[in-house]
Amino acid sequence: MKKAILVDSDKFQNYDFGPSHPLTPKRLILTHKLIELIGMFDDPDVDLEEARYATDEEVGLIHGEEFIKLLKIASKPLAPDSMWEIGLGPGDNPIFEGMYDASRLYVGSTLLAADLIMKGETKRAFNISGGLHHALGSKAMDANGKTVDTGRDDRASGFCILNDCAIAAAYLTKNYGVKKILYFDVDAHHGDGVQWIFYNLNNVLTCSIHQDGRSLFPGTGFIGENGRGEGKGYAVNIPVLPYTFEEPYLEVLKEIVYPVAKKYKPDIVITQCGADTHFSDPLTNLFLTTGTYQKIAKFIYDLTNEFCDGKWLALGGGGYSPDIVGKAWTIYFAQMADYKLPEKVPEAWMDLSKELIGKTPTPYFIDKENPLSRLREEDQQLIKDKTKEIIEKVKEVVFPLLGI
Repeated sequence: MKKAILVDSDKFQNYDFGPSHPLTPKRLILTHKLIELIGMFDDPDVDLEEARYATDEEVGLIHGEEFIKLLKIASKPLAPDSMWEIGLGPGDNPIFEGMYDASRLYVGSTLLAADLIMKGETKRAFNISGGLHHALGSKAMDANGKTVDTGRDDRASGFCILNDCAIAAAYLTKNYGVKKILYFDVDAHHGDGVQWIFYNLNNVLTCSIHQDGRSLFPGTGFIGENGRGEGKGYAVNIPVLPYTFEEPYLEVLKEIVYPVAKKYKPDIVITQCGADTHFSDPLTNLFLTTGTYQKIAKFIYDLTNEFCDGKWLALGGGGYSPDIVGKAWTIYFAQMADYKLPEKVPEAWMDLSKELIGKTPTPYFIDKENPLSRLREEDQQLIKDKTKEIIEKVKEVVFPLLGI
């Protein structure tokens, strides 16, 4: 059994909204190349798997037939400029030729990662192209493998065409009889699509730490959004203030995420490892560092070992400083594989970054710059105090629903 497997493909570059769009697929090239250049693929405990396409039937576990039909139309040459009714058009989700197939590859890669774990080839698999958590779905699947109506329309949203995270959860339930899945989302943006898809169910517990929706897309993810019906209590949201930094963030992991996981005892953990929480990210306002990512990765590693025999399905997500994304996801993958990172990134990778994105990264994996130098001490204390208030509010509102 391999310690960790990366799912990747050169064809990931086909999911491309255009040169001016912030979600550049070059992030994935930088991630793969950094993992390669530090020698991880030479480690016998690490493997690399070529991605596969999801079938229409697999996509249909979460998304409806009409949505799939419209995506196929949008994928053809000379397709209409927009299909606003399903979330496509200029802006976040511009239409491009081959859109549906490119999306199917991202989904299929997540499902392949799930298969690798459930078939015992590894306990930890990472699809860096996945984590498209904003897409909304009209269908969900309960613990018995029954398809249920979410009460919502299928819709692309926030750079996400298909929701591979939710499809993976339904796939694990249908094909492997998995009863309890913890979906843990550390993207700066709320994992709204996954939440709403499983909002009425208790077989997928969604837990999202994100920048407060009053200051960032998608404007959701408040503490009061905690599920409905049998799903009451199984949506856990921790909206943090802009400029939240490492110390209060790690307190959230300890005080909220750990006890929730301990109570739920999942069969597998799916994580969305968005790296747009970094202090350099151009679209968000959080103050984490690559050193924080190393600590988050260790937290997830330990949590999965304690509660679900190490079964960890990791997905990519946001991150709009491509060099930081490359470092962040290499840090996550190294933790998954118990691989010791060097202090510095290879010079060849720095040259590649300059060539691809016109930026020369800092030479260190772990940031030397401390973003707290940009915050007054009184503002740091305010964020600490407010984070404690948020933690206590989550405990007051959500913990009783889960019997904690």
